[in-house]
Amino acid sequence: MAETVVADAGPLIAFAHLELLPLLPELLGRVIVPVSVLQECLYIPTRPDAVTIQAALDEGVLVAQATTDTPLEGLSSSLGAGEQSAISLALSLECAVLMDDRLARRAARHLGLRVIGTGGVLIKARQSGLIPEVGPLLEQLCAKGYRLSSGLIATILQYAGEA
Repeated sequence: MAETVVADAGPLIAFAHLELLPLLPELLGRVIVPVSVLQECLYIPTRPDAVTIQAALDEGVLVAQATTDTPLEGLSSSLGAGEQSAISLALSLECAVLMDDRLARRAARHLGLRVIGTGGVLIKARQSGLIPEVGPLLEQLCAKGYRLSSGLIATILQYAGEA
């Protein structure tokens, strides 16, 4: 798969927690991370997820890219710097964006971007036979503090064939 996707912090941290970062390029192609997103992810460099993300960068699983970070018209001022950078870079590269934040996803779609989230990647991994089940991974994320509604979990499990 020769696609490219620009990643926001949420999915990177989620896949680092699950120790599944190497799945991202396997399923999505080249994974580009704006520097401002990396700053969010690596803010406390000794955290286990930060160590995992840094290792993925060092191994070429993730590719860092500087951005101009000029605000785009139409983007909500309530979006974080990383989300704005990810959307802006995805627009300039004409590629999909990997993000979970509801407001940011809505803004990206409004601007014509294809959006995929952590749940979508897990479904794709399950359908590709790269993971045996999605349910236990969602439980792990919830245990780590990820806020996943019961409706979202049910939808993900249904698409993954586990409902």
